[in-house]
Amino acid sequence: MLLAKLPHKNYLKKFSISGSAFSVSIDIGSDNSHFLKEIKPMSSTLRISNSGLAPSRLHLAIQGILLASALTVFGPVHAESGNDHASVKRSYHIAGGSLSQALRQFATSSGLLFSAEAKLTDGKTSGGLNGEYTVEEGFRKLLAGSGLTFTFTADDAVAIKTEIPNDTSTKQVTELPEVTVKAYRYLDEETKDITNLPLPVEKVPQSISILNNDFVKSADLKTSGEIAQYTPGALWASFSPSYGNQIWLRGFAANYAIDGVTVGDQITEPDVAMLDRYEMVKGPASVVYGPQSPGGIVNLVSKRANPDTPSYMSMQYGSWDRYRVDGQISKPLNDAGTIRGIGAVAYQNGGSFIDFVQQNKSVVYGGLDFDLAKGMTAYLRASYQRTENTPYNGLPTYSNGVQIPVSRSFFIGGSNLDNVADAMRLNAGWSWDVNNLWNVGLKAIGQDTIHSGGNAYPYNTIANDGSFPIGGEVFNNWNTADYSFAGSATRKLDDFGLTDSSISANLRYQHYRYSIKEGNYNFGTANIFDGDRAVSNAFNALIPGPSGTYQQDQKMDYLTASSQAVIKVASPLTVVGGISVSNPMIDLQVYNGPFKNFDPGTQVNYRGSLIYEPVKGLNLYGSYSQSYQPNLRVDVNQNVLAPIQGEQYEVGVKASPTDQLLLTAALFQIDERNVAVYDSFVNGEALYKAANVRHRGVEVEATGRITDNWQIKAGGAMLDPKMMSDPTNPSSVGQTRTWLPQTTANLFSSYDFENGISIGGGGRYVGSVKTSYDGSTGPLKSYIVFDGFASYTYGPWRLQLNVKNILDEHYAVPSPIFQALWAGVYPGEPRSFGLSLRRDF
Repeated sequence: MLLAKLPHKNYLKKFSISGSAFSVSIDIGSDNSHFLKEIKPMSSTLRISNSGLAPSRLHLAIQGILLASALTVFGPVHAESGNDHASVKRSYHIAGGSLSQALRQFATSSGLLFSAEAKLTDGKTSGGLNGEYTVEEGFRKLLAGSGLTFTFTADDAVAIKTEIPNDTSTKQVTELPEVTVKAYRYLDEETKDITNLPLPVEKVPQSISILNNDFVKSADLKTSGEIAQYTPGALWASFSPSYGNQIWLRGFAANYAIDGVTVGDQITEPDVAMLDRYEMVKGPASVVYGPQSPGGIVNLVSKRANPDTPSYMSMQYGSWDRYRVDGQISKPLNDAGTIRGIGAVAYQNGGSFIDFVQQNKSVVYGGLDFDLAKGMTAYLRASYQRTENTPYNGLPTYSNGVQIPVSRSFFIGGSNLDNVADAMRLNAGWSWDVNNLWNVGLKAIGQDTIHSGGNAYPYNTIANDGSFPIGGEVFNNWNTADYSFAGSATRKLDDFGLTDSSISANLRYQHYRYSIKEGNYNFGTANIFDGDRAVSNAFNALIPGPSGTYQQDQKMDYLTASSQAVIKVASPLTVVGGISVSNPMIDLQVYNGPFKNFDPGTQVNYRGSLIYEPVKGLNLYGSYSQSYQPNLRVDVNQNVLAPIQGEQYEVGVKASPTDQLLLTAALFQIDERNVAVYDSFVNGEALYKAANVRHRGVEVEATGRITDNWQIKAGGAMLDPKMMSDPTNPSSVGQTRTWLPQTTANLFSSYDFENGISIGGGGRYVGSVKTSYDGSTGPLKSYIVFDGFASYTYGPWRLQLNVKNILDEHYAVPSPIFQALWAGVYPGEPRSFGLSLRRDF
């Protein structure tokens, strides 16, 4: 029997305490039940009566403790009376997990006594409670999908019992949708925003990793680069305070989308305060989006003002005087709750383990969600983010690839330099379920980023005597702009006798412009053996040249029409097919020359998949998909290289042994043609030739709850990237490609105890990285880093300690973007801690 009750001796039958402000009367039954019988105003002096004991100081002390317990268990004096259960709303934040624990916390917070046989709640979980609810609404939501219901046995006492069909003992005042309780929300999350397929993630014939905000908070992840390390098949390709993070998927640079709408250069990534989850869809996506990388796309999903979205304040302090303050409020804006608003702010500031490097970020985010009519919804979101960082580009090596003899904190750059990015975004969407067959939708996004400041870095590897040349540029005018629109229509085919089948059409337009004008610094020299302060002073002494020393203006317009069909041809078998037609228009201007046209012509791409579900919860699939990207390189004859084209074959399995755990595995091969490789430098212009590559690999992942209290996120990937042809370096053909680790793995697990304590941790492994084809430079060594956390939750409060790189591993993050040791190898962060305190409202 689970019973929220007062501690007492069996011979205590009744006591009352009264004072100048109030009196409390508590009855204790012979069956060990008890009820808060009365709280009423008083004006007399303190009186104590007890019908089971002779008065003594010990007895008075016991009664005082009982009163304190009663006030704790039954809530504050203003707890709702019985006739308020259906009307008075209060704010709750109860984490998902054990149903019995969630019920106890809810009863305590709402001032109620509840009882339940332990066997009724054993093994059951709840999705928790976030937002404002009446008592009846709260119990209904916590119990949804459990097969249990509740009944009031007194004004302030509730009993949990098995739900009986047509039971009318508890009249439903407010209709709440039933939910299936699962560990992470993305286990039953539809991914149609990014895949344009009306299928849950466990049925999509493509490898997808989704990391929601709950996991991000537990692991204390701040950037997409850190998140990539917990995603099989993803690579943290580059980190720099100057430019942000870059993610590669399956060995190729990833593209980006926000709320399912593609965007261009993602130099300034949105802060985690704006985001609900990260969706990493691996493999070609040109059938949906037009020009795309064969590796995949990263979709950043903005926070919404859902009924269960919490309001909170959070503070964090960590190593190197880093601190962060952020808060969020989410509320209905009208009585009906059909208009809801969300607002979030964040500010972080602090140093780095790298000498002289400072980081500063300010974030403002707001959104509105509308229920316009039955089946019709809309949203509007706006954000502003400003980042200010000391430019840093890693540590160059000696010419043979050996790392230089300096500490991880050694700074190569100018401490007086600053890199600033102001990013503004506005996006909106509208969706309408016209009837039970048709859905139509529209989405749009506009974002502008303005960069200022400068950057400076080494121009070559380090000589044996420690010297190296330095230079850089000042950003006079560096702007990026995205304006994208997407319209969709989906038609279910149930009236044709095809259940779980549909056909969809999509029209997308994207305008992206990247323009930069900069002046170069004069060249200088520095020496690592003089110390990093002297190196920094050498960079600070550089003199910027005139504006426009280098300038580039790039305009891209993409128009893509696509269609996909999902046909369930038999009970266990589903066929997916798709086609897209894309018309890219690209103009590029370098220096003050004329705009050069890089249009690749009309591009047609296809995809096809088979999904076989032999038993419920097990899906086997095989798929074929294509991709293309315009090529922005020219050869020695000034001819634009042919479009980069890719095709992928993938087979995989997705299994849900329980509705709280998802297991996936995928085997793939990607062939990419017309990859630009450097050929020569003529008259100040880099010229290229076309090469072909092949990437084969396997990815496995497990996400969800193993038990009610034990969660896991684990995965691994093996990649075999081969150079298939290279006219500039024939000896590389058949070799493993450089700068790509062949093995990666990750594990993060947490356990929630019944007393509010949670502990967790895991590790990240990255295999060694080849840095040259001829062996002239050695590989970067493999590494494994362990992280951990512990937290304590008490009501709406959560105190959490995170420790990263517990064993203080020395490692370097490989960067396949520049593919040059002189461009810098990024040292991994040493052991660090972060202590945070959060209060939900």
